[in-house]
Amino acid sequence: MDYLALCLRTAQECGVPNSTLTTVSGQTGQLKRVVDWVNTAWNDIQTAHQDWGWMRTSTSWATVDAQYQYTTLECGITAGTFGMWDRITFRNYVTASGNQSEIVMGYIDYDVWRDNYLISGTRAVRTRPMDFAIGPDKSIFLGPVPSAGYTMTADYFTAPLDMTADADTPALPTQFQMAIVYRAMMSYGAFYAASEVYQRGELEFGKLMRRLDADRLPEIGYAGALC
Repeated sequence: MDYLALCLRTAQECGVPNSTLTTVSGQTGQLKRVVDWVNTAWNDIQTAHQDWGWMRTSTSWATVDAQYQYTTLECGITAGTFGMWDRITFRNYVTASGNQSEIVMGYIDYDVWRDNYLISGTRAVRTRPMDFAIGPDKSIFLGPVPSAGYTMTADYFTAPLDMTADADTPALPTQFQMAIVYRAMMSYGAFYAASEVYQRGELEFGKLMRRLDADRLPEIGYAGALC
């Protein structure tokens, strides 16, 4: 369902007259609240977890000689769309050789990176980066300090995105999109003290979110033996 269809369905489930709801733009009064509640519901679902499967995507960028810090923009990520890095996905390869020369990189804490790679003579090293750290501003710091000629690849999770136009469609898998409607019903029920609407929305929202968690969150693994 697109944004407008979600709003129409929410109004229907809440018993709100929706004959004038032909667009999400320019609405006032009760229908404006419905439109806002639907978008808020979508944001609530996106922010329930940072690592939803549909929010994961990839990026790549080239190293620059002697440049050890790369902002998210320099990593090829559009401004305002970054959520968080997937730390286990960082790799690099020799650009001229292609990905057959690819290696997996190690993640280290930012302070460990500073102590190991940005101190004394190590500042002058120019070679293939083997480790990376994530800085306080989510920039990537490479160690050793890289030379040019390497291509970095990594996955990240996008930031929550608003719906603004009638045809905007949430990235939420189709079979779970009614979760947006049920969450919006809870907002309607709380605002109008309509306990029956709130309770139905809460019950159905909880059911769908449990299924969504099982379907679209990373699988839980087992750690190795403690030494």
